[in-house]
Amino acid sequence: MNAETAPEVQFGEEDRRTYARLADVLIPAKDQYPSASQAGVAGVLLDVVLRSRADLSDGLREVIESARGQNPSEFVFELEKENPEAFGVLTILVRGAYFMNPTVRRLFNYRGQLAEPIDYEACPEYLEDDILQPVVQRGPIYRPTPGLSE
Repeated sequence: MNAETAPEVQFGEEDRRTYARLADVLIPAKDQYPSASQAGVAGVLLDVVLRSRADLSDGLREVIESARGQNPSEFVFELEKENPEAFGVLTILVRGAYFMNPTVRRLFNYRGQLAEPIDYEACPEYLEDDILQPVVQRGPIYRPTPGLSE
């Protein structure tokens, strides 16, 4: 299943408000940097991340249901200590959505994940033990991003 064919995950407004409060514990506003909720992690960006990581939607739903009515800071602290797997689900989704925000990316000077060619002659350690030789010989391969023109 890819991001294009993943089922739409539905979270209601209360779910999103709870998620936003938890996200702000992880990424509070500081100086010119927006908090997670100010960056929109509980809106459309959550939907985008979950289309890519639909496997995390059930885990997020459990986190949100457990957090309802609790102090967000205390809940996140306890979650990290008592349930690292659920804490991981929360942090992966919050970070992923946060860095999809164009303003955040600009503030951090983060261009996203880019393919950058390696100069194998300048970095011979990449070819030590011939571990990468099959990859180099194969040449570049990729799958086109759906929806983008080439």
